[in-house]
This record gives sequence, C-alpha cells and structure tokens, in this order.
Amino acid sequence: MALDDVFTITPVNQANQTGALDALVIEEFTGMVEGTIDRRSIMKDKIPFRSIRGTDTFTNRAVGESTLQKVTPGATLDGTKSDFARNSVTVDTVVAAREVFALLDVFLTNIDVRREVAVEQGKKIAKFTDQTLFIQAIKAALATGSSYAGGVSGKPSGHFGGSQETLAAAGDLQDPVKLYAALARLLVKMEKKDVDPRNDDVMIVVRPDEYYTLIQAEQLVNTQYTSAAGNSYEAWVLKTYGVPVWSTNNCPFLTNVTGHLYSNAGNGNAYDVNASKVGALAFSPRAVMAGEAIPLESDIFYDKLSKSWIVDSHLSFAAGPNRNEYAAAILLP
Repeated sequence: MALDDVFTITPVNQANQTGALDALVIEEFTGMVEGTIDRRSIMKDKIPFRSIRGTDTFTNRAVGESTLQKVTPGATLDGTKSDFARNSVTVDTVVAAREVFALLDVFLTNIDVRREVAVEQGKKIAKFTDQTLFIQAIKAALATGSSYAGGVSGKPSGHFGGSQETLAAAGDLQDPVKLYAALARLLVKMEKKDVDPRNDDVMIVVRPDEYYTLIQAEQLVNTQYTSAAGNSYEAWVLKTYGVPVWSTNNCPFLTNVTGHLYSNAGNGNAYDVNASKVGALAFSPRAVMAGEAIPLESDIFYDKLSKSWIVDSHLSFAAGPNRNEYAAAILLP
C-alpha cells in the first residue's frame, strides 16, 4: 500500500455517519451529568417539579376543612364557609457550572476531561438541588403555622405548622435508643396532625453518623417498599414504624446556611435557614412545593473567539414550604 493512498475513516462520534462529527461526544457528556445526579441525589425523584412556563411564579391553592352540622327535622341546613388560600414561589435565578479548557490542553491531556468534568458537575448540581429542597423541608418543619396562613393564626382551618422534638442532651443524637425513641415521638406528633407517615410517604433523613448508629443497633430493617406514587424502593426502614430512613451529606444539618445561590433581597433570602439545632428531619413530598423554569441542560462546545472548549451545565428552579404539617425535625437542646 502506497503512502499516498486515501483511507476511508469511520466517524465514531458521528450519529449514523450523518451530521456533526462530535454529536455522540455531546450526548455522552449530557448523559454523564444526568446519570451522576440520579446516583447522587436523594430528592430528585421524590419531590415532584411543576413546569413553569409563561410566568416566573407558580401557585398552589389550599382549602380549609369542611364543617359538619346536625340535621334538624323540618329545618333547612345553613351553608358553611370554607377557608381558601394560596402559596407561591418565584423563579428568579439561573445557576450554572462551567469549565473552560484551552484548545491545546484538550489534545495534550492523558485523561478524558469530558467525563471527569461531567461527573464533578453532576455531583455539584445534585448536592445543590438536594440542599435547596432540604432547606425548604426544614423551614416547613420549624414553622409554627401554615404556609397558607397569610398572617392569620390558625388559618386555613385544618392546616397546621410543622412538628419538633427536642432532645434532652446533644449526645442523645448519637445514642441509638434515645434517637429511635425521639423519632417515634416525632411520628406521633405528625399523626396527631392527621399525617399518616406510611401512606403519605414520610421519609426520615439523617447524617451518616446517625444512620450507621441506628443500623448497628438494629433499629433499622432492610425492605422493599412502594411509595404512594407507585415508585418502588429498596431502603432501610425504621423498625416497627415502617418509615424509610435515608443517609445523606446533602442536608445542612447543624448548619446556619447563609448566602445561598438562590437567596436575594427580592425573595427575602428565602433559601437561607438556621439549621444549627436540626439533627434529623422527617417529611413527606407534600411538605415542599417546587417548580422548574429551565430543566438541567448540559453541553460541550467550541468557542472560536477564545479558541477554547467549554463544558457547561445550567438549570433554574424554585422551591418553598407547602404543607408544613407534613414536616418535622429532631432538635438539639
């Protein structure tokens, strides 16, 4: 074969030998980010996100409980009034992760930088998403009244604030017997507000410290359970009570969160929370309302002006407390 022969080259990153030569490279990148989020996020498939289009705000409506009255023979029943209220959250910020690589560096590196960056961006976005949703669940748990009250105590009727259980001593958080008992008392408080921990998909979230303490003390049982939404999970559940317990570093336990990326003067720093006394959290998806204006979008592209490759992921969503009685927290003294 002569040196000047022409060879047929197979375009391995071209979709079906048609279009852009790097089409499959981009697909690999976006899939890597989303796949990493699926593995790293606890909340992604548990809190439903509404799509926000044509506006920056989405609203939930609440209806107070109905009133029963006694029927008196010969008397016409009087009409009774129900409370109606609303609660809303506003999307006003886009967050993004971006890496820029010099053209020559991409060719000289001995690792697949696309893959490594995609994993890191996925991890960071998963942690950010979880933390944002956990913050709103914590705020619901700490609230003394309903998110729909509008400043009127006790309204709407039948709606309540979150529940709290304060430990006798800070060390009780690492004592499996005392922590188990505190979680049981917390679930009782939720039930007294007409929350059914098992049928309302209540989950308990703790740090790895408390999670493994409970496992070692055989306070958790591994089982397969199905949520009210029909999703099947394999999880460790609280023995006797049947409520799943999840371990995560993404929830800001024992932390005072300030300067959250979504917080600003316009929303009253709605994503900051003082959780310095919060040691464990129990909540149902109904405790949080969430909506997204821009679902996760990821891309890799070449910028001709800077002669650089850019790896980019961005998204925009909003969240807030919804039904506060569906959230509860274990507090340190």
